[in-house]
Amino acid sequence: MPDKFEWPQVEDEPDKIIIRNVREHGCHIVSITDGEPPYEFSIGLFLNYGQAELIIFGLDPNDSCDVINSIRDRAAAGRKYVAGEVCEDLLVESRICFVDVPLQLYGDYLGTAIWFYEKSPRPFPCLQMVWSDRDGRFPWHTGYDERLKGRQPVLRSFS
Repeated sequence: MPDKFEWPQVEDEPDKIIIRNVREHGCHIVSITDGEPPYEFSIGLFLNYGQAELIIFGLDPNDSCDVINSIRDRAAAGRKYVAGEVCEDLLVESRICFVDVPLQLYGDYLGTAIWFYEKSPRPFPCLQMVWSDRDGRFPWHTGYDERLKGRQPVLRSFS
């Protein structure tokens, strides 16, 4: 959790909504529907629960929100997810692997979260939730369903 968190300057109604959701619901979910591919990310998980913020690409927005909210509920109960962890119980037909998002990519994808945490003394952590194909393989595995690769860029390279 950030030390001595200072709330961002509210400039308009969307800013008020973000802050209200973070205070009342534990997080706010930003949906980027005009991105290619579309994606969702959280704001407030790190502040409220010490859980890294989350980003997920290529799912139906309702499914992405359900997964983020499920993790929020688990984080509120003390469960924390970390990079490298694989979960089988967050999506019906896929596994999810949590991957660190490199700080240098935050500006490309997490603008509103950067605004929210801009007065924090250190950067907030963020994990990408990478989902598997129907056979349980992730994009970095041999045999991953090639038709899915464009739906979720992996924001980190694997060696």
